[in-house]
Amino acid sequence: MFKKYLDINDDQRQQLYSMALPSTLGFGLLAFLVSIILYKNINPTVLYMGMALHLCIVFYRIYVIYLNNKEPGISNYKWIFLYNIGVFLSAVIWSATVIYISFFVSVEYQYLLYTIIIGLAGAGIASLGSVLFTYMLFLVSLTFPVIIFMILKNNFVDYVSATLYFIMTGYYLLGAYQIYIGQKRVIDIRKRMDLAFEGSRDAIWDWNLVDNSLYISSRWKDIIGFSDFESYDKLSRWKSCIHPDDYHTLMKNIINSKNGKTEYLDNIHRVKHKNGHWIWIHLRGKAQFDNDKKALRMTGTLSDVTNETNLKYRNTQLAQIIEQTNDAIISTDLDGNITSWNNGTTKLLGYLPHEIISQHISCIYPEKYISTFDKSIQILLQEGKYTADTYLKDKYNNIIPVALSLSLLRDERGNPTNMIGYIKDITQRKDFEKKLLVQKQKLKFQANHDDLTGLPNRALFIDRLKQGIFNAKRNKKTLALFFIDLDHFKEINDTLGHNIGDKVLKKVATLLKQSFRKEDTLARLGGDEFTIITQNLATKEDIAYLAQKVLATFKEPIVIDSHTLYVTSSMGISLYPDDGESCSNLLQYADTAMYKAKNEGRNNFQFYDIEMTRIALERITLERNLRYALQNNEFTVYYQPQMDAKKNNLVGMEALVRWKHPEMGLIPPDKFIPLAEATGLIIEIDLFVMRSALSQIVQWYKEGLNPGVLALNLAVKQLENRNFLKVLEKLLEDTKCKREWIELEVTEGQIMKNPEYAIDILNKISALGINLAIDDFGTGYSSLAYLKRLPINKLKIDQSFVRELPDDEEDVAIVKAVIALAESLNLRLIAEGVESKKQKEFLVEHGCTNIQGYFYSKPIPAEEMKMFLSKEITV
Repeated sequence: MFKKYLDINDDQRQQLYSMALPSTLGFGLLAFLVSIILYKNINPTVLYMGMALHLCIVFYRIYVIYLNNKEPGISNYKWIFLYNIGVFLSAVIWSATVIYISFFVSVEYQYLLYTIIIGLAGAGIASLGSVLFTYMLFLVSLTFPVIIFMILKNNFVDYVSATLYFIMTGYYLLGAYQIYIGQKRVIDIRKRMDLAFEGSRDAIWDWNLVDNSLYISSRWKDIIGFSDFESYDKLSRWKSCIHPDDYHTLMKNIINSKNGKTEYLDNIHRVKHKNGHWIWIHLRGKAQFDNDKKALRMTGTLSDVTNETNLKYRNTQLAQIIEQTNDAIISTDLDGNITSWNNGTTKLLGYLPHEIISQHISCIYPEKYISTFDKSIQILLQEGKYTADTYLKDKYNNIIPVALSLSLLRDERGNPTNMIGYIKDITQRKDFEKKLLVQKQKLKFQANHDDLTGLPNRALFIDRLKQGIFNAKRNKKTLALFFIDLDHFKEINDTLGHNIGDKVLKKVATLLKQSFRKEDTLARLGGDEFTIITQNLATKEDIAYLAQKVLATFKEPIVIDSHTLYVTSSMGISLYPDDGESCSNLLQYADTAMYKAKNEGRNNFQFYDIEMTRIALERITLERNLRYALQNNEFTVYYQPQMDAKKNNLVGMEALVRWKHPEMGLIPPDKFIPLAEATGLIIEIDLFVMRSALSQIVQWYKEGLNPGVLALNLAVKQLENRNFLKVLEKLLEDTKCKREWIELEVTEGQIMKNPEYAIDILNKISALGINLAIDDFGTGYSSLAYLKRLPINKLKIDQSFVRELPDDEEDVAIVKAVIALAESLNLRLIAEGVESKKQKEFLVEHGCTNIQGYFYSKPIPAEEMKMFLSKEITV
């Protein structure tokens, strides 16, 4: 039951241990002095027996001290129990001695003994006060028998003495309790400090430089290998355990800190463990000084850094091995931070160790391979190794292909601590593989994409269209196919060159991408033809809105290499399942609708319907027949007279082509000329007309007739032909036609498509001595700035302004303005499409005397024109 009262801590045990022998010897000396004083009044035998008992107590305490040294593992309970027996016996002997002697000595000697008892009770606080139970045992055993004895003597003086004695006993008990409480607080604080440092695996030490005492927390004993009850807090013992090679350096650092030369003490040294091996200790501390800068104490911590130091040593050896290896080797921690970098890696990647160590390994990985690196780490941690081909980035951002082999470094417990990578440059192998891969990818891309724009080509488009039809059928949705063709794109190629044309196509592809959704498929079928597959549009109105959006993207001009170009498009739209359910039908119908859009004036869109198919078939038939017509000489030249209406005489004629089809008969120009321009056949037709007409007019002049000036229509495609001037000169030479006999007509709209180029080529034609006229003047919106720069000789008023003369006020105003403009620019003037006398008279009255139209003659073949030249003209 008293076990809990016998539980003491190390500090209390150390205190009792240190006071056991001195207090026992002190009590023995005191007993010896009392014996001398009382020698004459006491029987010597009694004194000798008392001295013998004290010697027994001394030997008993010496035995307890011996037991502590011999059995350092002895428990606190056993040791304090033995110690308390000695305390109890000492107190009982002194108490019995006082009571016994009081029967034989005088009163003054009795009070001397009582005083000694009180002194012993008070002195016991110094050695036993912090161990409250032990002190209470000592005090009760010492004083209570004496108090009881005084009370039993039954006199007033002893009653008073007993009372005072009792009060003094209580006073000493209270003092011991205060010491116990104070000591307990100190112990609790130390315990908390010890616990805190034990949690951090550190021990604390406190060296009192005044009395040269040393305190080291219990954690230190765990570190050094001593048990709980083995003393280690002696400076001499501590110093004896320090490794000889480290002793002087440690002492020097301690002295420097003690003398204030260094603010902090920080030293790593070896200390001998109780088992005989050396451990590494990291000692930290700081000195405290008085006002005179004299060191009073030093405090700090002791840490076992054996594992860390050994690991550092092993790492140093490993680092040397790695450093001396010519292969590229990199090590990192488990977070990927670089911890070592050898010479082989420097040769491979260019970084010096101090430039790269501590950085994350991802810095040598190209960005797109970082995710691959993360996966490789996961595999490495799971399987313990990883090998793969990857790419690294050197100091100069060069990408280097490498064969990578990763493995784990582990601690003594088998836990992974670091990663190490062995790297081999495989540039040559990867270059070869890359060439093969690039070639393969290039062939695959080329097979499915357009080289110029990078858009899907026809093959990929058909595949996407099939997928789109399948999805639309499964989801019961609508699919729309847009067929887009650029208006007059060939003219850009012919006038500005294919380089500019290609840039226009790239720009158009970019604009179209911006108009449609990402899930839609934009493809280039070839030339200036683009298609778009779009799905999940709810209504036809939504599709029309999207088509309008596409057309709107071409409102702004396109600037290519300082050329400002206005590009428009014609668009045809076919729908699944309304118009068809196969790829071929949807594509054919969208193409048909696109041509309908072109026939409607271009720069618009049309939905497909059945009537368009009929028209498209006619167009296909007409185009086929048109090509046969050139081969079969089915074209002929008609001539329409140009008259001076004031004098009623012929001033010239215009050569016009006609097509005499063997089955369909005479086909009017407005049916086949636009088709000839679209297909490029207009060049061959124009050359036929020019050769035939030039030969004919030369023949008429030879026959003595006066046909005047021959007007020849010049298609814009002829102007775009770089060899046209040479062709023209060759025709004049072959037919022996004089330059003053002909006049070339160019429409105003053709000129304004590329005015700068037109000015240049027309100047070259004019330099040959050939007159030039602007046909259909007033319909092409030419500016005066360009008009005055053109080398023209005549303006031709378009028949659309003549048809309603003189009744339409707007036409009247326009014609008057054109006449005034021609007069101001000193240009000749002719009006076409004159069919009535009122029109003729109005024109003559306002200054336009040259007239062409049905009023005089419709276009007629050469035989009839010869007759026209031969007869007298009277109207």
